[in-house]
Amino acid sequence: MTLSTLRFGNLTAERLSYQHPFLLVHAPANVPADEWARENRAALREALLKHGAIQIRGLELSRRQFGAVGRVLEPDAIDYTGGIGPRHLVEEDVFTSTDLPPAASLASHNEMSYSSTWPMRVMFFCEKAPSEGGATTVCDARRILECLPDEVRDELNTRGIRYVRNYSARVPYKSIQETFGTTDRQVIDAFCEKNNIQTQWENDTTLQLRQLGPAVRQHPETGESVFFNTLVLWHPAYWLDIMRRVYPNVPEPQLPGDLWQDAQFADGGIIPESTINLIRRVYEEHELDISWQTGDMLYIDNMLASHGRKPFSGQRSILASFRQPAHAADFNID
Repeated sequence: MTLSTLRFGNLTAERLSYQHPFLLVHAPANVPADEWARENRAALREALLKHGAIQIRGLELSRRQFGAVGRVLEPDAIDYTGGIGPRHLVEEDVFTSTDLPPAASLASHNEMSYSSTWPMRVMFFCEKAPSEGGATTVCDARRILECLPDEVRDELNTRGIRYVRNYSARVPYKSIQETFGTTDRQVIDAFCEKNNIQTQWENDTTLQLRQLGPAVRQHPETGESVFFNTLVLWHPAYWLDIMRRVYPNVPEPQLPGDLWQDAQFADGGIIPESTINLIRRVYEEHELDISWQTGDMLYIDNMLASHGRKPFSGQRSILASFRQPAHAADFNID
C-alpha cells in the first residue's frame, strides 16, 4: 500500500511512515539546490510546521551548497559557542554532526534545549552514507509529551531541570577551549553571564557550569506544547553506560566533579534513574529511523521534533547546521 501523498503549494511530499508525521520530498537533480530551496521555501516551511521533519532527497549537494541552502531557508545561524556536543566547523555555518566514535549512540534530544538560546531549525546533510547502521532518529515532541505518564510529566513541568557539566583533567569529554574557543576566564565568565550560565571555578582548568531550563515549552508559531529538553542525553543513567563501552580505559567517576554532565531537578533534587529509563522507552517506542543515502538532507523543526543517532560501522559523514536562533527571554513559562 502506498503511503499518503500531500501537497504544499507546488511541493509534493509523502509520509515516511503511517505511525509518524514526518515527510519525504523528492527534489529534481537538474535544478541548483539553492534555487530549488528559494522557490520552495514557503511550502517547505508550511510542511515543516505541521509535520516537524522533512527528508529531502535528490538535490546535488556539497558541504558548501548545503550551507547555501541553509542560508536560503533560514538566514540566521547559531555558531555553537558554549555547546555541549563534540563537533567542529567544516564550512561557514556547517559543522560535523558529532565527533563521537561510531559505537556511541545518542539518545533523542532537542538541540541546545539546555541553553538560553537554541536553534529553531536543525539541518543535516549526508556527505557519505554509512555501510551499516548510523540512522538518525526523529521523534514527534508533541506525541512524546502526550505519552508520558501524568505524574512524570507534571513533576518535570513543575520542578524544571538543572543541567550541570564539569571540566577538569579527570573528565575526558570536551575541554574548556573546545567549548568556548578560549581559556580566558574573563571572556568565558562574560559569555556565561550573558547566557544565564552559572560558573564555579576551582582553578583555571577546573570549572563547573549550571543552567536551568523547563522540560516543556510552547512552540512560538504553532502554539503547541512540546517535550523540549536534553534530559535523557545529559543524565548519567544514560551516558555512563555509553562511556564504559566507548571509553573503556577511562576510570569510573568517583566524585561528583568526575561526572562530565548531569541532569537534576532545578531545585537540586536527583531525577531517579527509573524516570530516565521510562522517558527513554517512550522515545524509543515512538522514534523513526531516518536511513541515509549520500546527498540526503534532513530539515527539522527543533521544537516539534527531537533527534538522535544509532551506532554504525564504516565511514559516515553527516554535517549539521543550526539556524534561526530562539531566545528563552522571549518565551513565557507558566
